[in-house]
Amino acid sequence: AGYADQIGSEGGKGATHHIPLAPGATWETYKIAIEKAMNAILAYDVCGLVVSLGLDTYEGDSVAVNRGGFKLSGLDYLEIGKCMGKFMKGKNIPIVFVQEGGYKMDVV
Repeated sequence: AGYADQIGSEGGKGATHHIPLAPGATWETYKIAIEKAMNAILAYDVCGLVVSLGLDTYEGDSVAVNRGGFKLSGLDYLEIGKCMGKFMKGKNIPIVFVQEGGYKMDVV
């Protein structure tokens, strides 16, 4: 979580990108943010990518609901992977996904 104007400081200024989304964001909105993020990431000529996969973005997750909540469903997470994969095609960049959050245990 962060604000769009938090962009890093000193030698790292401009290296931090926050793309805040409004409560109730759906896959359509989330996809635009993923595309912006991937463009920014690949502009840095990265040699690896670690993705923090917060599953509390799932619609109805009790933690997400208390914070405004996103409205992603199970298939949306597959679409996130496909969207990111489109940007990574032809690149030899390893990706690690780290699952965090996600408290709706019947769907996680």
